[in-house]
Amino acid sequence: MFPRYFLLALLGLAVIASLPAWAQQDTCLHRTLPLSFDVPAGFASTQLPLTDFRATLKSQPVKILNIAPDERPHRIVILIDASGSMTRIFLRAITYASVFVRDAGPNAQVALLFFGADTKETIGFTQGQSAVSERLRQLREDKAAAAKLVHGKTAIYDALLAGLDLLKEPTSADSLYLISDGGESSSKAQPPEVVRRLTASGVRMFATIIPSPGPATIEEASGSEQISNLARKTGGAVMPPPVVARAEKAKETAELLGMMSAFHYNMLHTYRLEVELPERLNKPHAWELEIAGENRKRWKDVRLRYPTELAACGP
Repeated sequence: MFPRYFLLALLGLAVIASLPAWAQQDTCLHRTLPLSFDVPAGFASTQLPLTDFRATLKSQPVKILNIAPDERPHRIVILIDASGSMTRIFLRAITYASVFVRDAGPNAQVALLFFGADTKETIGFTQGQSAVSERLRQLREDKAAAAKLVHGKTAIYDALLAGLDLLKEPTSADSLYLISDGGESSSKAQPPEVVRRLTASGVRMFATIIPSPGPATIEEASGSEQISNLARKTGGAVMPPPVVARAEKAKETAELLGMMSAFHYNMLHTYRLEVELPERLNKPHAWELEIAGENRKRWKDVRLRYPTELAACGP
């Protein structure tokens, strides 16, 4: 069951409306973006009119046209790092992926990709969620098969683009879910290209970073920072090593499962944010969205998750 405070936030945000004709337009000025909320425990929600949201781009106001629950199917590509550095924590990654598949409801579609220096194995959307669950179960139970899969260098950024390709016609209802130790060693693609392609598509990136035993390597430390930056720019989130490690040391496994389910919720439940920009963008640009009306004080501890970087117009 998902945390009650998330459900309260979803029910309390009274901005539901039918999407008008302009929402179907695909122009540079009219953008459709994903929006979700991180809500503290015990939060008592209230209704938020559109006038309580304020957005700016280059110090100019951005017109907020509509915010409504995104009822489209949410497609998620799970990307599991199967490189050599994951040898001692690979089964943990499999477990986390299994928890996500368990949490995914009927409105979700799931694909699975294992990678190292390149793509090792893929289960596409057409094979169905049951095929993903079955493969994860096999690897949990057959440790020899799991060990055989794990080897080689790590190409996280290449894997993210491979995951994006699996979506074929991506939308802002889709996400990539990376499970890795964060160490990057062999990608041909670089973070700016990944950000550009993800923000242009509307796809968000989420990640669970699992700490390897012992001190973090330089690659893991710098990789975790880059992954967090990618997630923020695309409107996603990262469950970082300190949180994962703290949860794993808990006496009750239920605590870890609860934390994971709360983290998964924002991948599976989003709003469609429709905005009109004040000008065309010739290059990617940061913008800001905040709660600034009468309910600002009540919502001061609520974090808005949205793509903080807007893609440029055109290719």
